Amino acid sequence: MSYKVIQWATGHTGKMVARALAERPEYEIVGAFVYSADKAGRDLGDICGIDRLGVTATNDRQAVLDLDADCVMFLAGAENDVPQALEDVCALLASGKNVITTPAQFVYPKSMGPEFEGRIREACATGGSTYHGLGVMPGFIAENVALTLTRMSRRIDLLNCFETLLYNEYPSTFQMFDLMGFGYKPDDSTPLFSDPEIVAQVWRHSCMLVADAVDLPIDRIETFRHVQVAEKDLQVAAGFIGKGTVAAINFGSRVISGGEPRIVMQHYTRMDPDLAPEWPRGDGWTIEIEGEPSIRTRVDVGIHGEVHTDQGCLATAMHAVHAVPYVIDAEPGILTLAEVPPAWGADAFHVKS
Repeated sequence: MSYKVIQWATGHTGKMVARALAERPEYEIVGAFVYSADKAGRDLGDICGIDRLGVTATNDRQAVLDLDADCVMFLAGAENDVPQALEDVCALLASGKNVITTPAQFVYPKSMGPEFEGRIREACATGGSTYHGLGVMPGFIAENVALTLTRMSRRIDLLNCFETLLYNEYPSTFQMFDLMGFGYKPDDSTPLFSDPEIVAQVWRHSCMLVADAVDLPIDRIETFRHVQVAEKDLQVAAGFIGKGTVAAINFGSRVISGGEPRIVMQHYTRMDPDLAPEWPRGDGWTIEIEGEPSIRTRVDVGIHGEVHTDQGCLATAMHAVHAVPYVIDAEPGILTLAEVPPAWGADAFHVKS
C-alpha cells in the first residue's frame, strides 16, 4: 500500500522524517510546508541534504491545504506560537488530512483544556480525519513504555520517568536558549521556560494521559524547574554560555493523588558533564516504579558514541513515521497514545545502511 504524505516543517527533526519517508517505497511525499522564506521554492531533498525529490517546498498554507494527501507530518516547533499551530492543525484536519504531530503541547489535547481539545475534535469531525500526537519523551517512553511496564506490577506507589541528556552538541539556539533558558541568569524571565505554566504545557500532558489511562484521580498537577549555573564559560553548539548563567536544568511535572506524588515526568539536562553531579546521569530515558515489584528500566540512545541528542531526535522522527499506517486506518477523531493498536518498526529491518 502507498501513503501520500505531506511534510510540514523542516527543522532538525523534520528533516529526519522527510529523509526516512524518502527511503521507504510505501511513502510518497506529495508536498512540503516551510516557515523560512529562504527554504520556500527549493526542492525538499535539497533542504534535507539528500537527492532531489521533485517536491517544491512552499510557505503558502492554502497551497498545502489544497493538496491531496493521506497524512501530514506536523513537525512544527509550536512552543513559541501554540495558537497558530492549533489553527494549522485544525485546518489540515478539516481539509480531510490525518495529522501526526510531535510538539509536546499537542501530545494529549485534553491536557490543554476543553476549548483546545474541542477544536481538534470538531476539525476531525468536519474532515473525517484522525489526529495523533506523539514523540519520545513526552510522547512514547513515559506513556507507551511506562504503561506497558505497569502490567508487571502488583502495587505501584510511584511512577517516575525521566530523561537525562547532555545537550552541548544540540544546535538549536531557540530551543536551548530562548525556550529552555540556558545562558540566562537564573532569575531572568526572558526564556519561555522561566514561566512554570509554559513548563507545565510541556510535561503535564504525559502525567495526565497516564493518570487517565490507569484511572488515577488527580488532586492537582504540580510543575517544577530547578537550575544550576556554569562554573566556567562554555561554548556549545547552540551558542555561548557565560560563567554564572544557567547550564543545567531539571524540570517537569508531578501528579498529586490522595495527597501524595504518584506520577512524575521530568527532564535532567546539562551543557557540561561535570555539572549537577547529584542529578541522575546517562544518555536516554529511565522508568522507575516504586512498589511491588520495584522496577527500573533504562533506554539508552546513541550507544556507539553518536551525538545523543541527534539520536533522540531520530527516535522521535521514526516514531512518527511508523505511526502513519495505523493513524490512516484509525476511526476519525483523536487517537491518544493509550489507544494505539500494536505496531512495530518492521520496515527498519529492511533499510540498508
